[in-house]
Amino acid sequence: MPRIQIFEQSFTYDRDPDECPICHHGVSPSNIGSNLISRSDLDGGNTLQILYSCPRNECQWAFIASYTQNRDYRTRYPQGDYYLRNCLPRKSVEPDTADELKELSPSYHKVLAQSSAAEGFQLDQIAGCGFRKALEFLIKDYAMHKHPDDASAIKKKMLGACINEYCSDANVKACASRAAWIGNDETHYVRKWEEKDLSDLKVLLRLTAAWILNELLTEKYLREME
Repeated sequence: MPRIQIFEQSFTYDRDPDECPICHHGVSPSNIGSNLISRSDLDGGNTLQILYSCPRNECQWAFIASYTQNRDYRTRYPQGDYYLRNCLPRKSVEPDTADELKELSPSYHKVLAQSSAAEGFQLDQIAGCGFRKALEFLIKDYAMHKHPDDASAIKKKMLGACINEYCSDANVKACASRAAWIGNDETHYVRKWEEKDLSDLKVLLRLTAAWILNELLTEKYLREME
């Protein structure tokens, strides 16, 4: 069990971080400092902060790991007096979006990246709204790609109507419809699909994008190899 000395006091904590929050590589970070925040207004008790640096030559960023005495963390991680809560600052991982999808819908990729960043900062109450917005940009840009003459009407249509009227591929329609259902739950007070959550929305969005990408690649090679 790790132990750290701050002035004349010794503290135990459950573990060192095993991933750099900046470069997201697995690392054994170097401990370069520590601090204890002891205030009566802290939720769950004192906060132990340890300053680490990433040992990778390509990164070398310093970051702060915060440890809490909160009982919830104590139940999940029974070892140690302090329990790892988060590491900051954190850099979001850029979504792996195919170039064909970026070209089809640049706004989709941009909104997807920002939504992923929000989720990385544990802003789950707004991340879902962002993924729902990414879906709408993707579907409408896809619909306008397939039906350029209807672009003006497509921009004004509700997402559900746009999916039903302009997504002829059965897989795109099925996945996009269900992504829209869960996405709407992320923006409404009452959820209709209580057993589904943000992780399901992300899977359906990824499936929708994959089926659209299949179409785009098929079009490309049929066009190039007539």
